[in-house]
Amino acid sequence: MRDIRSFLIISLALCVSTIILAQEAVNDSELLEHQGSVEFVNNTNMPAIIDSRAAIWGIGNSLGRSVGGGSARAGQAGRYFVIHCVSPEETGKFDADIFGLGAGAGVDHIRNLRLIIQGYLEGAYRYSPDDAALLAQYITIYNAVFHKNARYFNANYNEIVTAHFEEEKIGLSVRYDEWPGQTLIVIPLGNARPGSLSAINTTPLTDPEVVEEQRKEEDMGVETRQDMVDLKEREAEEAEERAQAQEQEAAREREAIEQEREAIEQDRERLAQDAEASEEDEEEIARREEKLAQREEAVSQMEEAAQQSQEFAEQKTAEAQQERQEIAQDQQEVINSGGEKILAVTFGIVLDAAASTAAAPLGKLVQIDAATGAWIKDSEDVLLNIRTVNIVGDAIIALSVQGDSASYGLVKIAIDTLETVERGADAISAHSLLWVNGDDLYAIGANGGGDGFYIARFDANLKLQAASSVAVHPFASVAFYQDSLLTEGADGGALFLNMQTLEELPPTAQ
Repeated sequence: MRDIRSFLIISLALCVSTIILAQEAVNDSELLEHQGSVEFVNNTNMPAIIDSRAAIWGIGNSLGRSVGGGSARAGQAGRYFVIHCVSPEETGKFDADIFGLGAGAGVDHIRNLRLIIQGYLEGAYRYSPDDAALLAQYITIYNAVFHKNARYFNANYNEIVTAHFEEEKIGLSVRYDEWPGQTLIVIPLGNARPGSLSAINTTPLTDPEVVEEQRKEEDMGVETRQDMVDLKEREAEEAEERAQAQEQEAAREREAIEQEREAIEQDRERLAQDAEASEEDEEEIARREEKLAQREEAVSQMEEAAQQSQEFAEQKTAEAQQERQEIAQDQQEVINSGGEKILAVTFGIVLDAAASTAAAPLGKLVQIDAATGAWIKDSEDVLLNIRTVNIVGDAIIALSVQGDSASYGLVKIAIDTLETVERGADAISAHSLLWVNGDDLYAIGANGGGDGFYIARFDANLKLQAASSVAVHPFASVAFYQDSLLTEGADGGALFLNMQTLEELPPTAQ
């Protein structure tokens, strides 16, 4: 845990939120983070290139679409790969997808690893984004809990799965620097049917050891566990509907078989009385009876499948009821212990002296437990110009480094999670401040990082709405006057602009 004793409080507040500036540098390369109960160690150094969420998600989604299209293997062994291990002949244990991280895999944060797995589940099995994200969280916790536990995996998975295991690589280390080339993430499969809520097997993912880890969370993992209960209840409903459809189909086929059997008996009796009946007629009767026997075997399989679907529905219902009861008990325990352990969270900014430049003092957002002073988390992948932080609604908007300290852009960060919500596409001057006026944001734009600067207006999603055609001073400030904006031109003189279009206004128009 970092030393947070020397903090200077800045008077920016929203409810219980406070912006704080630390006087000490933060140079840690790792952060212990409570992500779903298991403490994952993530790389928090600013990468030279920042991939978008869509690009990270796309790594897994591409692999998933290959597997969903019928491939038994997908990806590159040196980077990210999947082995689809399904054996109809083996029963009693689990099939699985093995998601491997090769030596060249660049993922170094649990959030991004989960996003890759989420993309895979969406691509391979057509899970919704919410369900895929939930399963991805459980999959990483599950694999961390049973990391290198060969006895567990050998006892619970079919040979087609365990044949690919290397004991030192099974599961997921809690350390990001032990992931590349040393990770075989096991994704337990249910029916493995794309579009089914039971494509992934949720039963092993909620193993008691996994739940026990979740119960170590401040809120005992209640919210995430409730989401899983909801998924299991929907699994039960889906299986119940499938069972009913299978039973109805089997009943219709049974009726058709009986009608065909009666028709065959009638034809046999007719042929027995027909003196002109040939041997071919008798052979035709035999062929019809053989086909009828095949149909009877098929309908028996339908009925067996319906029974299995019904039993599966009952199993998931029982699991959901048991887990919901356990959650209710844990909720009561939290209440009896005095409610939520974290009563208030304080937000702050920590200066990173090593990363700061002459153009901008850089730092990160942090969350602090207001009751204990304990460091909760920080905005690991974002370095901000600490002079530009603004709280707008339920988000923080600031100027951030884009790839390296020579390029800056707008960033929007969720207050509650400190995760990046949006990144602006436009280059902003490193010396710019941010100005908020209603739903509009204003900043000093930079023409490709050169010497040309202008006033830019953005919406709440950081999309450029207007830009001044007249240049402004790189250190210009902004003031709002009636329907106009007052700033400083490149020559140092006063400059009035239309507040919406940012067109230059003559002095008489003020």
